[in-house]
Amino acid sequence: MKNELHCAKLMRHGTESEGLSMKDLQEYIKCPKADTHNHLNLGMHYDSYLQWSGSPIPDFPRSMDGLDEMHEIISKYTRPRCRTAEDVVSLVDMSIQDAIEDGVTVLEGSIDIGFVIHFKKDTELFLKTVSGLVDKYAGKIDIRPELGLGKTFDKDKISRWAPELMDSGVFKSIDLYGPEIEDGIDEFKYLFEKAERLGLKKRAHVGEFSDAKSVRRFVEFFDLHEVQHGIGAAQDESVLKFLADRKVRCNVCPWSNVMLGAVTSLKEHPVKKMLDAGVSVSIGTDDLLFFGKTVSEQIYDLVRESVITPQDADRLLNAGLVS
Repeated sequence: MKNELHCAKLMRHGTESEGLSMKDLQEYIKCPKADTHNHLNLGMHYDSYLQWSGSPIPDFPRSMDGLDEMHEIISKYTRPRCRTAEDVVSLVDMSIQDAIEDGVTVLEGSIDIGFVIHFKKDTELFLKTVSGLVDKYAGKIDIRPELGLGKTFDKDKISRWAPELMDSGVFKSIDLYGPEIEDGIDEFKYLFEKAERLGLKKRAHVGEFSDAKSVRRFVEFFDLHEVQHGIGAAQDESVLKFLADRKVRCNVCPWSNVMLGAVTSLKEHPVKKMLDAGVSVSIGTDDLLFFGKTVSEQIYDLVRESVITPQDADRLLNAGLVS
């Protein structure tokens, strides 16, 4: 409550003196906020990961040549280090702790369905473990687990495990990720229809590297509530209006976009255009291990670089807290 009152006072000051408001990073950290785009197995600072793993990643973190280079690093370094259920728990635990450190009060964190394998394919144990992590931090942060569905993961395993995991009540949303192309998305339609029946939030990764047309297509095909990334929509005013009219939130990760080369620089990021078009936008970390910037730091950087105004920053902070 103290932080909420402090943040409200800070925001009121922003309307009176835009040039002076919310410029200090610590002030952003004190504000309640959500991380709406966080892959929890990669959601910790590199220092946290290194202390746990004992396995340094050369020349890291660094800018990368798109997702292919990122996946090469994952395949060579991080995936081999995560071998057991205990490893999965350690990674998620680190991510939660680093989110709390940033003042995150709502964490919509993705846990990939493939980690069921680390639990010896025991879905009950997997669910019990995820629930245990939610309960462990219940007094400090509102964790809303998300079931991550990789487009390239074994479809038979998805069809066997996903319905049970979705029915459990443990997961509050589903997210489809992988290549941002329409090929194969029909294979996941039944899960999004099930999510609708269960009242789960429906998300998909699209529009980080793909165009505005693909963003609209995914939203329409899956009847998405939210888009993970979605910056490609800024290429077409009509798609921005479409998102605004449908009240589809885009959970944007500016430094991920920069470091993967989806945008040329932070100054060129289209988040301001999206906000001005009336699109609901929140900020997520994506993979803090790789991109090194918390939610607070990203909002601070956007204001400092004059990409957005302090009032825009208020909108970004508030948007993530709206269910």
